[in-house]
Amino acid sequence: MYGAAVAVEDEVSRFHREALVVDLHNDLLTKLVLRGGDLSRRHGAQALYNPLAFDIDVPKLQEGGVDALGCLLFAGMGLMARRRFWKQLEEFERLFEKHPQLVRARSAAELRRAKADGKVALFLGIEGALAVEDDPGALEKLAAAGVRFFGICWNKTNKAGVSSFDKKNGGGLSALGRELVAECNRLGIMVDVSHASKRTFWDLVEASKTPVFSSHSGCEAKKAHPRNLDDEQLRAVAKKGGVVGIIFAANFLGGLFGATVETICDHIEHVVDVAGEDAVALGSDFDGFVPLPRGMRDVRDLPRITQILWRRGFGEARLKKLLGENFLRYFEGFN
Repeated sequence: MYGAAVAVEDEVSRFHREALVVDLHNDLLTKLVLRGGDLSRRHGAQALYNPLAFDIDVPKLQEGGVDALGCLLFAGMGLMARRRFWKQLEEFERLFEKHPQLVRARSAAELRRAKADGKVALFLGIEGALAVEDDPGALEKLAAAGVRFFGICWNKTNKAGVSSFDKKNGGGLSALGRELVAECNRLGIMVDVSHASKRTFWDLVEASKTPVFSSHSGCEAKKAHPRNLDDEQLRAVAKKGGVVGIIFAANFLGGLFGATVETICDHIEHVVDVAGEDAVALGSDFDGFVPLPRGMRDVRDLPRITQILWRRGFGEARLKKLLGENFLRYFEGFN
């Protein structure tokens, strides 16, 4: 499963570590609540896919040269979904007590400061409106707790909007969804279009007074999948000044057995070709209970992406944009 290894040259490794590397999306908090775990120790890669294994821990973050992570509060399934959502926020708070290498970030400036201090910055997002759809006022409480971005949808349609997997539902953003978007705009919370149906996507673009972004999606032109964005959507995000974080889920990229770390780079290059080099970012979905492509064991292998794109002719300036500067530019508009 973890074949297609890529040797990272010393020059590329140094460049990667000097760059500011931001991964926009992971579900580490969900996994910690579901199974617990000690992030201070290294967790080995699995010979076969194990959805409960950790893609992220502190030693592997350091090995992978990662400077900042978007950590998601997720409420999307089951009778205990809302309770688990709030437990994830408690887990987030405990991370900083347990791990001095990690710091909370609420702004692009704090991400840069963490890099300068040799720390890994964590910033909060919400995946799915389930936990707040019956209490829009909760969004203000979450903003006070440090939430910086909000995705209306997940795999199932909710009261706020229609999911990309809900093919029979021709609806889009509901009146409640529009209220939530307006509240995000008021609070300075970034709007994430990931998981939105086509109509919901365009409704979000229209409804939001601030640029939208996608924390974790692929490109439909490279792999037909309900969760991937078509070229028109990519250009729309870019036109508004947003970014698209490319997901690492093998089934989104090229198929469970066909995708490799090279395939991640194919999707990255497609965004650059269609929407420009300012529109692309990293949005792995590590610890999101999804199989990774061959050659991407976990977060420690992020430098392999830098190596492949270096070999394909990406210059240092373009690589820095992809690795973090594009998102930081976007994030700075919400400070």
